[in-house]
Amino acid sequence: MMAKAVRFATLAATALAMGHAPLFAQVDASSKSSPVAAEEAVKPVLPSRVDYPDAGQAFGMGWHYNGDVTAPVLSFMSPQTDNRFWTMACKRQADGTVRISNMIAAAPKELVAGDRFGFTVRIDDGRSIGVLARMMPTGDADKKSYMPQFYLPGSHDLLTAMAQGERAFVNLNGHKFSVHLNGSGEALKNFLNACQ
Repeated sequence: MMAKAVRFATLAATALAMGHAPLFAQVDASSKSSPVAAEEAVKPVLPSRVDYPDAGQAFGMGWHYNGDVTAPVLSFMSPQTDNRFWTMACKRQADGTVRISNMIAAAPKELVAGDRFGFTVRIDDGRSIGVLARMMPTGDADKKSYMPQFYLPGSHDLLTAMAQGERAFVNLNGHKFSVHLNGSGEALKNFLNACQ
């Protein structure tokens, strides 16, 4: 008897919900929306330089491969200085594979030493690429600071997109910035070849 009452209550609740569903699912007839138009209406707003300021513009930064095949490094940096914003280096693993170590000189909001977090990079108007990072120490013991560090395989979608794109829009836990990718293609190609 109790089971019948529960089934009846469930059916009554379902019927009630279905009866009200069309009120919430209606499309404005005057807009003559199609499924394609509805899909376009939910597309995210692509990042702009207003929301993602250029991280290297004030310092004249560009992409530079050091040309050292024994210890290859690719940096987004100011010429003739050690002012580096994004640095990539090859890290050979015990099994012989190579991972690309990335360090970004940025201070994401509300993160401290050792924190792990995910962030996104969008190249031009392409899809957002998710990356997992960790706040790692850098510098001398007396000048230690913590910056996002992450590792990628040499074949990762982000590296391919960066080599072909014009601008990377990065959202590090609310710290938003962009970097130009002018010259990154050839530099990245040479760097990845040296990492093999």
